[in-house]
Amino acid sequence: MSSFLEFFVQNAGLVAALPLWVFLIIVFGRNLGVYNDKKYTVWLTCASTFIGLIWSLFIFGWTLVADEPLSKNITWLVAGDIKLSVGWLVDNLSAMMLLVVTSVSLLIQVYSHGYMQEDKGYHRFFVYLNLFNFSMLGLVLSSNLFQVYIFWELVGLSSYLLIGFWFSRPSAAHAATKAFIVNRIGDFGLLVGILAFLFVSLNWWMQSGDVYLSFTSLAPAAEYVYAAVNPTIYYLIAFAIFMGPIAKSAQFPLHVWLPDAMEGPTPISALIHAATMVAAGVFLIARVYPIFELSPCIMTTIAWVGAITAFIAATIAITQYDIKKALAYSTCSQLGYMVMAMGVGAYAAGLFHLMTHAFFKAMLFLCSGAVIHGLANQQDMRYMGGLRKHLPVVAYTYLVGCFAISGILLSGFWSKEEILSGLHSANQSTLLILGLVIAFMTSFYMFRTYFLTFEGEYRGKAHPHDAPKVMSIPLIILAIPSAFIGLLLSGKAFLPSFDKYISAGSSSLTHLEHHGTLMLPLISILVALAGLLLAAYFYCDRFENARNTIKINADNMRNVLKPAYNLTTNLWYIDKFYYWCIDNI
Repeated sequence: MSSFLEFFVQNAGLVAALPLWVFLIIVFGRNLGVYNDKKYTVWLTCASTFIGLIWSLFIFGWTLVADEPLSKNITWLVAGDIKLSVGWLVDNLSAMMLLVVTSVSLLIQVYSHGYMQEDKGYHRFFVYLNLFNFSMLGLVLSSNLFQVYIFWELVGLSSYLLIGFWFSRPSAAHAATKAFIVNRIGDFGLLVGILAFLFVSLNWWMQSGDVYLSFTSLAPAAEYVYAAVNPTIYYLIAFAIFMGPIAKSAQFPLHVWLPDAMEGPTPISALIHAATMVAAGVFLIARVYPIFELSPCIMTTIAWVGAITAFIAATIAITQYDIKKALAYSTCSQLGYMVMAMGVGAYAAGLFHLMTHAFFKAMLFLCSGAVIHGLANQQDMRYMGGLRKHLPVVAYTYLVGCFAISGILLSGFWSKEEILSGLHSANQSTLLILGLVIAFMTSFYMFRTYFLTFEGEYRGKAHPHDAPKVMSIPLIILAIPSAFIGLLLSGKAFLPSFDKYISAGSSSLTHLEHHGTLMLPLISILVALAGLLLAAYFYCDRFENARNTIKINADNMRNVLKPAYNLTTNLWYIDKFYYWCIDNI
């Protein structure tokens, strides 16, 4: 059995090659006039991703029985004493990411066939989609930092094309340019950090005989660099590398591009905001974790960057009326949660939340797309309401997503509780309190979007219509892992815990296990329920009599909290500050 599974591991690079082949087939097939039928485009795309998913399942099975990771490399470039290689690394982290990326991408591709059916750029959309999938899968499988940087840039390029898909719209062109420029800032820092790390550790790589910048030897190389330079220089090298994830995972202060990325088609919002591009930053933190964990200062920086991002984004999400913008800031906040967990040593907890978040956030975005599709492109929740009657499947799957992301019993509860337990075990009481406050705000703004969109009376003008099956079936499928995968991988069910799986075989991560208090899960649920009840009070019609009796409603609360409301509706003035700097400096 192990030899059978090893075949898939030895040829793991084919998982990334499949969407590249489809990309080339669609481009040249269309240009040569071989075919013009949409069904060929979607079938080729979905078939390649489905094969990649099955392949990834076999790879995952291999990691359950393998004693150590498998790395395959070929020399690509020789420059003096420096030898750069390309290849793939199969370990528990890459196997987990392969499953997440291929499964979520497949469902988004099926959904996209219905969503983009009438769009003139249908084929171009799937060309970009396959290029994006190739880039992301190549990034996940990369065996060294040099190769990661190549695919990192390809992910940035393909996301630029997807965000600006409707480039004839000035807002879409601006959003794509903004995303490209902001990410280049982080990418420049990442490149400087990689080169500085290589420069200091060059003698070590030459003596070791290992592939330069390979992840399998990153821990001893990091120890060599840490001993060779003073702590301040090491911090600067590590922070330069961290700049890449800051931009890609939309962390403060380079988070400003992500909400504008909503200008792309909604399936792209789901792809970028759930399982792929923004997750790449958290994935890279995990990959280079041996570099970060040697410096307490960089770990503290990572934790607080995540915490600040999570808090700022959550406050902005509370005041958004555009359903996609609310979900976008929710993504920023949840990514901040993951980064904060990484910064306090809760490595596995951050990755656990990455995985659960991928499923329920993809579902939430696809639900919002179904709503927008059914309301003739209306995105303002003030012109929605009562849609549960017209889009029942969308409403109930969206509700599952709200419970999951809020941490009320479903998947998000298990991963979020792991993060809070990690904060508790690290004696980070300030971050723990902040984490609970953010959990309350998350529940409030998510159920606010639900009540404004699906409950009460319909306030719009367009006649609502339900989503076709090609769009609703992916929602139902995504609802299953959104509800149960957290429990299955929590260690409380028949499967091994995610914590033990992701940390297996890595000696540098054995100290990351943590033990929470029994009160913490209860407090977490109570905080989330409080957010739900407050959202229901302000935005559910069933509480209208209570609001009239108490004479406290959303309108007068906005007046009472006007300075805070203006701060959040103006996005904490961060965007305006950047534009002022560009115009005046």
